[in-house]
Amino acid sequence: MFAASTDALKRSRRQARPTHERESGPFIWREVLWVLDWLSLRLSPVYLGFGVPRGDGSPVVLVPGFLATDAYLAEMYFWLRRIGYAPYFSDIGINADCVHKLAQRLEKTVQDVHAKTGRPVRIIGHSLGGFLARRVALSRPDIVSHVISLGAPIRSLEAHPAIMNAARWVSAHSAHPRLRDDCECAADHCVPTPPPSIRRAALYSHDDGMIDWRNCLEPDPSLNHEVGGTHIGLVFNPRVYRIVAKLLAQTKGPSRRRVAKRAGKRASRNPILADAPRQAA
Repeated sequence: MFAASTDALKRSRRQARPTHERESGPFIWREVLWVLDWLSLRLSPVYLGFGVPRGDGSPVVLVPGFLATDAYLAEMYFWLRRIGYAPYFSDIGINADCVHKLAQRLEKTVQDVHAKTGRPVRIIGHSLGGFLARRVALSRPDIVSHVISLGAPIRSLEAHPAIMNAARWVSAHSAHPRLRDDCECAADHCVPTPPPSIRRAALYSHDDGMIDWRNCLEPDPSLNHEVGGTHIGLVFNPRVYRIVAKLLAQTKGPSRRRVAKRAGKRASRNPILADAPRQAA
């Protein structure tokens, strides 16, 4: 039943997408198909946590995209809890302000989560939320361990013309008249790159109707994961959920006891290390 329904959804996507548009820029009309991504998730065993690695209780902060709030991330929030993580919302309000100010709010949330849990924080950002996550990781690499971007503008802070027009309208009608003057990166659309100590991954779709998929790629090809589906649907896409679960599981480090055990084995095989004093685990 699940397989037949999923195949039907895939066929409907292929029929709705002209082949000559595959390598073109974003076609925003495709976003009406986000419901198919949501249905795919509800019909997939991954929704109930089957077939994915279990979490270790680490904190994960979810960040919404442009003009959105945390509310639409509820599906991923409760799914993360089901598979064994401690999810948190960003608490930045509506993502429609200067990116510098939004990043400051997100950084406060991440700091609070780290203080509460005492563990490194992992951030999953959708669209512009991925941009904000990168800024926080850049400024606080001491408390952020991983950044997962879902259809985020990584190479340049640009999107479909309709989205860019909406951003300019929000800026012009903001309650803060000096918003553009005070906002960093407003002129050059720069996108920060977190330090190498931060584990990064970028999930993207060729069918993204809001951001050119080529703008969603990390410079290192090994960090990119193509998932298909719509831009909005990236937060409901079952392929995204499977990959996210694997990426979060990869951030688990071996216990200190296991590290010490491995070090002891290496020392026993190496006569030079064997004579060296051992530290208590």
